[in-house]
Amino acid sequence: MSTRPIIVRYFDGKTSKAHTAHIRPSISPDSFVLEGDGFGGAYQTADGEFMPSVGRSVGVLTFKNGERIEFTDGVPSWLDLHHKRLFDKVSVMEGSFSWILGSLVVVIIFMVGVLKFGVPLASRHIAHSLPSDVLMEVGQKAEEQVMALTKPSQLPKARQDEIIALYDKLDGNPKAKVLVRLGGVIGTNALAIPNNTIIITDELIKLSDDDNEILAVLAHEQGHLVHRHSLEQAISSIGVGVLVIIITGDASDLVLALPTMLAAAQYSQEAEMQADKFAIDELRRLGISPIHLANFFEKLEKEHGDGHGHSSMLSMLSTHPTTDKRIEQVKKHSD
Repeated sequence: MSTRPIIVRYFDGKTSKAHTAHIRPSISPDSFVLEGDGFGGAYQTADGEFMPSVGRSVGVLTFKNGERIEFTDGVPSWLDLHHKRLFDKVSVMEGSFSWILGSLVVVIIFMVGVLKFGVPLASRHIAHSLPSDVLMEVGQKAEEQVMALTKPSQLPKARQDEIIALYDKLDGNPKAKVLVRLGGVIGTNALAIPNNTIIITDELIKLSDDDNEILAVLAHEQGHLVHRHSLEQAISSIGVGVLVIIITGDASDLVLALPTMLAAAQYSQEAEMQADKFAIDELRRLGISPIHLANFFEKLEKEHGDGHGHSSMLSMLSTHPTTDKRIEQVKKHSD
């Protein structure tokens, strides 16, 4: 092992002037001697903090009194610096294509895991932890946006009252306000907004010729309210920002972004199937066959489907589950 003196650049901590110096081993393995023109002395490596080279920079040993030694020709192998071996390994890894590729794969897997599992879990936690006053605030703003997209119902007042009376048969916890609107751009639709509001459109009511089917739709939307699906999905749409909210506890930006997300929320397959199951249970509790829910799905599919088991609507059938899968669940629980 070579112990020849090594040329370094030395700063005395008093001025910004660099001095050329040499370092050589000392008697003790954890010390070294610095020699320069008019300066020098023995140094303990434990008294300094070593910063490894990064990119084109050089390794540096700094001391509390401001002294600084830069290893312009590299750190000598005989100099035992704290964590030097670890830094050397990291440096080798940084220059290795296989390590870089492996690290990239790990990062991609981690990010996919965060987006697929972490964000939904964090969204669920936030959705069920937000206080009621925040829910009412963001829900009211979302309702205003939906109201701006729709128009007053053209159905007779008596018919609207009948629709609201249908909802009153459900186990309303939370109790929702039901609004009948002319869908316009949102078309044949029903929406559940977390300020405990359910909006159902004229177009949906006209599509069905059976009040039990409309009751099934209302029960489905009640299921979204009970499980806070729209809130979960809206928060999840904001992405990894929800994890930052979990860590920092600052939900101010979330409150500003949520109303628009809520107004356009589309649910996951799990959420839709869970809301369907809630509707099935409610219909059975009322002594009504859940097949009415399946019948409505078939009508909506026939009216707006794309021929592949999917519907083009914003809600109800426009999300991940196929119509066949949803009908299968209804029939499974209709016996």
